[in-house]
Amino acid sequence: MADRAPLSYTTTRLTLGTFLRIMFRPRYLDRAKIPVDGPLIIAANHLSHIDPAFIMAAVKRPISYMSKKEHFDGAVRRLLFKQVGVIPVNREAGGTEALDGAIQVLKDGGAIGIFPEGTRSRDGTIGPGKTGVARLAAATGAAVVPVAIRQTDDVWPISKRVPRPWRKFYYKFGDPLYFGSSEINTESLHKFTDEVMDSIITLSKECEDYWQSKKVSVRLRNWTEKTRSGVRHRIESWRKNRKVPILSRIRK
Repeated sequence: MADRAPLSYTTTRLTLGTFLRIMFRPRYLDRAKIPVDGPLIIAANHLSHIDPAFIMAAVKRPISYMSKKEHFDGAVRRLLFKQVGVIPVNREAGGTEALDGAIQVLKDGGAIGIFPEGTRSRDGTIGPGKTGVARLAAATGAAVVPVAIRQTDDVWPISKRVPRPWRKFYYKFGDPLYFGSSEINTESLHKFTDEVMDSIITLSKECEDYWQSKKVSVRLRNWTEKTRSGVRHRIESWRKNRKVPILSRIRK
């Protein structure tokens, strides 16, 4: 998919993005770190079916995803996937054709979304990454933007057939990473993959801290402590600057 979004993609993104913002409560942190041009890979942990849709809504650039070919069986889903540039993956053939398609998208200056874990996490923990993200970055020189996703497994749990609306969740984007090794081999591919996954884990912890800080109970406690501290400061300042001596000093 070209860096300039086709009308069909733009229309789908705006329509879907508007619907998602009405039905859910996404919070996107540090989206300014996403490069505005050049080959781009969005690498995120994976918690829910709905993750790709929210990444597509968050990023202004058109993003292509790879998905197993079985997801193209339904007519409606096949039409939607075609509109947003999803690349079918034949797992029986090893996915080589899809990887070649993703490389071509990146060489054309486009963007690819990928979940390095290869599957959704069932318990919220971030698993080890596969080297596909490193292979794409090494072959194209693309910028890899790590993304931490939190709480979407509460929006659409694996055990549920439909999502649950009105729930808040977070996406936190990190600084771009680049495959810097001069040699492309098993060791360098695994090293870069681990670097991407370590960045996602760090972002996830930061995102969790941010999420916890926004809870009503925490905000109320912080406000109370701040108010008490302010009152104490004003009392101490008044005592130091008062002009009328207290009665005990007058007696002395």
